[in-house]
Amino acid sequence: MSANKLKAICYPLAAVFDANDQKSFRMLVLWLEENIIQKLKPDKRSDLQNIDSQTWNTAFKNYCMSCSSPIKSTEALDQLEWLLGIAVKKSYNEQKSKYDSETKMALEVSSNVPIIIQSENPIDNLDINGADFKEGVEKLADLLNISKHPDHLLTLEAIHKFILQRLNSEAIKNPSTVLPKGEAFPMEKVKGHKIDSKDPAILQAMKVLKLAELHRLRDLQTCINECIVAMQQVTSDPKTDTKLGKVGY
Repeated sequence: MSANKLKAICYPLAAVFDANDQKSFRMLVLWLEENIIQKLKPDKRSDLQNIDSQTWNTAFKNYCMSCSSPIKSTEALDQLEWLLGIAVKKSYNEQKSKYDSETKMALEVSSNVPIIIQSENPIDNLDINGADFKEGVEKLADLLNISKHPDHLLTLEAIHKFILQRLNSEAIKNPSTVLPKGEAFPMEKVKGHKIDSKDPAILQAMKVLKLAELHRLRDLQTCINECIVAMQQVTSDPKTDTKLGKVGY
């Protein structure tokens, strides 16, 4: 039996209540009827009030029937649990505004307290803005020969992509599948940028961006070609149904 229900209805003997004690059980039922449920008129409660009577159990069964109890169990504790639920519901409905305001205040207080979940994964406990973490990212970038970005998280993202593409299990088994083939494209042949600058660093950066744009366009063209091939596999071999007088699906 839930002790919280007894506390919710402010039962005065909640601390010492013993569900297995006959007298304690009967006193609780009588208290529920007289103070909260109030199903019977005062002059009809004499059978429940006589807690030492040998016919009290019969009176309790009749009382549960008068309350329209849906419990089919013959266990008295099951009936009492249901009566407690009815008492809690009735107490709440009678003081609904009070409980709602207290609940709202409790939620407002709890929402201002940050929820800290302890994790056993050491990665979850890393301080990504700490000096040690930034230093580790820089060392890893130097090890993989990856250019550093002022934002160490972007550098970490580049490292992540490099590892996925170049250091996966298949690439390690057959490095030739991921290593660039042929000679590097000469940067001096890159044209098409329209920036009038004499700064060689800016011109070099524009050439790199131009090559990156061409690379993305090539990937886009590859995807378009794959879509065309897939559509041709469907449309290049139409079925003819002369009865319908049409060609195709």
